[in-house]
Amino acid sequence: MMMNSPFLTYLAVMDFTAGDKVYSLEELFLKGGFIMWLLLILSIVGLFVILVCLFATRNKAVVPNRLVEQAEAFLRKKDYSGLTTLCTHHNSCFARVMLSMANFMQRNPKATMEEVREVASAEGGRQASFLSRQISWLSDIGALAPMLGLLGTVIGMMKTFFEIANGDFAGSKQRIDMAGGVAEALITTAGGLLLAIPALMAYVYFRSRVHKRVADLEAAVTHSVMVAVGPNVRTRPERNSGAYHGETIPSMEYDPASKRDVLGF
Repeated sequence: MMMNSPFLTYLAVMDFTAGDKVYSLEELFLKGGFIMWLLLILSIVGLFVILVCLFATRNKAVVPNRLVEQAEAFLRKKDYSGLTTLCTHHNSCFARVMLSMANFMQRNPKATMEEVREVASAEGGRQASFLSRQISWLSDIGALAPMLGLLGTVIGMMKTFFEIANGDFAGSKQRIDMAGGVAEALITTAGGLLLAIPALMAYVYFRSRVHKRVADLEAAVTHSVMVAVGPNVRTRPERNSGAYHGETIPSMEYDPASKRDVLGF
């Protein structure tokens, strides 16, 4: 019994007081009708999503520092098969990017820097999208919960006004009963807001956390690409306004006569 006392004390603090009457959470929940059960299910889903986001956005789940060092060692030795084996046994975003890049370089040993970067960028973008989709569930819950609460309020108000139209409310006591029915109808709106506000706050927090993790992933992948291609990698020939890019400027033989013609001596 002593183990449950802190939880019961917490629930007692959340009781709703109106005048001299105190309404417990259980009583308010039951007065809210079937919409409150939908909000309860949605709150459980939201709690599960928060736990998943906490696990998926950890630094070890995105860019493990030890894995980055191990991958760099394999890349410097050009041991792509060893890198593939290493990344296969790790479940992180960086490991998936490195696995994709290692498989590509195994099949294309003469790949250019641009091609390797495109493969890594494509897989990195897919991993970033995966993280963003996970936290977007919190935004959806934050938008859906007030709508469900408003639906419950509208249904409750419709019942009250139907009773007025049927003549069920007459006299001062009946009007007081009608006010109580309207108050009960607003319970679902309050419940929806109580669920939506924490969900949106969690979404804002995880959004900033995902942005930081994606920036760390991009920096780690860019460094790994530069290590993988090395200084002797071929680059794709490109020309821009007559300048040479990725290719050697052809050497020309020195002609003393040309200097004499230009300088005049």
